[in-house]
Amino acid sequence: MPNLRDLSFLVMVPGMMMVFGMWNPEGRAAEPAEDISDPAAPALLAGDPVASDELRLNGKTEAERATAFLHYCASTQPSAPLYPKAAMCKYVARLILKSDTGYALTQIDQAVTAVLNKAHSGLSKNPPDPHALDPFDKHALVHTWILCREQIPSATVDKIRAYVALWHHRVWKGYGAMNYRLMEDGSGYIAAEQWPELVDADGLHADEIKAITRERIFGYFNDIVHRNFGEYEAPTYEGIDLSAIKMLADSSLDPEMKKRAALTLDWMLLNIACSWNQGYNTASCGRAKYWGSTDTSPDDLDSTAAIGWLYFGGNRPVRGRGMDDALSVWMACPGAYQPPGIIVEIAHDRKAPVTHLGSVLLGQGQVRLTVYHRPSYSLASQSEFLPAPTDGLYKETRRQMLKWISEKPSSTFCPLQENPRRPYRLQEHIANVWGYGENPYEQSMQDGGTLIGIYSVPEDYPYYKLSAPFSQSGSIVKRIEKAGWVFCHGGSMLFAFRPVKSYTWGKPEQGHDVLWSDFRKNGWILETSELAPYAGGGVDAELERFATAVLTHTKLNATDIDATNPHLRYTSLSGHQLDLTYRPFGQPYSTQQLIDGQPIAYADYPLLGNAWVHQAVNGDILQLHYANSSLEYDFKNWTTHPN
Repeated sequence: MPNLRDLSFLVMVPGMMMVFGMWNPEGRAAEPAEDISDPAAPALLAGDPVASDELRLNGKTEAERATAFLHYCASTQPSAPLYPKAAMCKYVARLILKSDTGYALTQIDQAVTAVLNKAHSGLSKNPPDPHALDPFDKHALVHTWILCREQIPSATVDKIRAYVALWHHRVWKGYGAMNYRLMEDGSGYIAAEQWPELVDADGLHADEIKAITRERIFGYFNDIVHRNFGEYEAPTYEGIDLSAIKMLADSSLDPEMKKRAALTLDWMLLNIACSWNQGYNTASCGRAKYWGSTDTSPDDLDSTAAIGWLYFGGNRPVRGRGMDDALSVWMACPGAYQPPGIIVEIAHDRKAPVTHLGSVLLGQGQVRLTVYHRPSYSLASQSEFLPAPTDGLYKETRRQMLKWISEKPSSTFCPLQENPRRPYRLQEHIANVWGYGENPYEQSMQDGGTLIGIYSVPEDYPYYKLSAPFSQSGSIVKRIEKAGWVFCHGGSMLFAFRPVKSYTWGKPEQGHDVLWSDFRKNGWILETSELAPYAGGGVDAELERFATAVLTHTKLNATDIDATNPHLRYTSLSGHQLDLTYRPFGQPYSTQQLIDGQPIAYADYPLLGNAWVHQAVNGDILQLHYANSSLEYDFKNWTTHPN
């Protein structure tokens, strides 16, 4: 049984505050901590709807936050008890904490029995059935077993092994998303290490499975740390990518596998650290499914930001229900892996403005990333250089992101545009749901806290309308409209948005007032500011000062917005001149994006780069410097040393 961390932790429910008991390193219950709960408050019970919906988690250290998360999972019931992907997080937490273990073991056995029977049934009817086997189930079952193997009965273990044996490992087949690859191959590799008698659906024995999956896994790691990967900063999927790799870093018997998995985790967590601002993960991303995975905050983190919170913390407690524990709780489970302290320090330092630049190489395409941090907010964007509008990235990518520090949920703003459900199957004539994916014909550029966009959607392309959601949660304290601009006071910061052409207000969507602009050629401006330059006299006065400054000191020239290649020029609140010309697909980038007359040098963007971090695209060397600490990674030899 893995050792548990020696700590106490705090969880909060409205009207109740409670400290659970301490656990010593041997995993035995120590003396209960002092009970500081409200005597009139109800006890926290498994499955209690108040606990599952409103429980808030806190902790000063990673260890405290991790154990708070485990106790949350152990106090709630899965929505689908026999679905390993959704349920194992609840059962593994109970087993690790040795709480309600009889229930957990019974449920694990029933869940693996159910998926094993389903798999046998599906495969007997149609051996190539892609839905008969689920990589989420494979990972959840193997990860649960490897963490709690001393507690799980042999009869249940036999069923888990039998489920793994139904998989093919010789050649990768099917859907190739990184999370599928890491879950399938990672689980197959660990299973083959632990069960020498394992034989898979290809007739491969354990040693053969290990050799084949090891080579592929090392390839995934190499791609991630040299080129980034398609699920970069994905609010949901990068969480399960991290979890699958942590299983290898914690539990592999191969020292080289453990080392490379740990260093890959370091790289991926550093990437999140560079986008982190006091509990908010602000980044453009490769995959953001539905508006909810864009609109993240301490109230609804989703799995990737939940993992960011585990390691880096935040400025206020987080809601357990919004952490997508099915995909993220694995990072809270005991294990050997810990990120270097310098990565945590980089995530914490938001005392002064800092700009982070990054890159993603995707086959023949490239994506260039920008994140601008201020003490009270962050603004992020990406510029895509892809060969065709049919690229699959557009299905789920999130191109822009503004988040600000707020006591209210939903402190997120980003312009959106209608787009097809599958850009590579436009003939389906099916639109994406609202808030999902991006239109391939929009382009944007960022200079610090200013972001501008432009688009030119062909007449035969059925999706084009611009929309912009303004939260109704209270995170926008006040909103006013003047001279085509929408000005917003976010409590801790201010922002202004303006479509170049006219707009109307449509029906609310998911707790947001939605601005719509119905043109195929158009542009927009997003200005942001700290509160300090306009502070004093209350919300109304502050917002009026900001609006006056924008209307007085900025300048928009959109005379060429309807040109063959629309052109937009804008002098920002900071005095910089931004010049954006639409670049059609197939036209090389040269001078279409200028700041003060100079082209943005996207080709020079690093893989990761800011005041403390540098790694060239495809470079072997990653260097970290913060305060008096330095660390260098050599991804050619997979080594680290102080610089």
